[in-house]
Amino acid sequence: MQPKWHILIGFIVSYILVYFFNFSLLAGMIIFLSSFLIDFDHVIRYIFLKKDINPKKFWNWSMNSKKSWCSLSCNQKRKIKFPIFFFHGIEFWIIILILAIFSPFFLWILIGILIHMIADISFLIYNHDPLYFKLSTIYTIITNKNKISISKLSASHKSVKSTR
Repeated sequence: MQPKWHILIGFIVSYILVYFFNFSLLAGMIIFLSSFLIDFDHVIRYIFLKKDINPKKFWNWSMNSKKSWCSLSCNQKRKIKFPIFFFHGIEFWIIILILAIFSPFFLWILIGILIHMIADISFLIYNHDPLYFKLSTIYTIITNKNKISISKLSASHKSVKSTR
């Protein structure tokens, strides 16, 4: 899902929480920010893989990756490694939940994450994509064993096309 949708959804829900449910403005701001800043793990992944911090290159790489992903058949998708998004997994949420016991600040972050994840899960279901890679980092790492990267699949797919 594109960031603009996370920002819009996060803003609307945060506004509703502040206006109708008496959340403080600070709580609303933290919920709003955490509802889309959770995607910073996408940036971290890009920096780790590409050794680059250029925002424009990150955006182009992200859009190209999404285009490549969408062009794959369901059978091809099962053969490739799914990306690791540390902030999207339940393992991270448990840490935030434990911290929320001691501070409402982390509860507000958790609410923002929940808003984000409901949008992500809805988007994955709509696109008939597996949910696990956005729900558990550990499970994704385990299931990625013996799979190939999308770049290798794309390269082999292109070589097959060129030999026809």
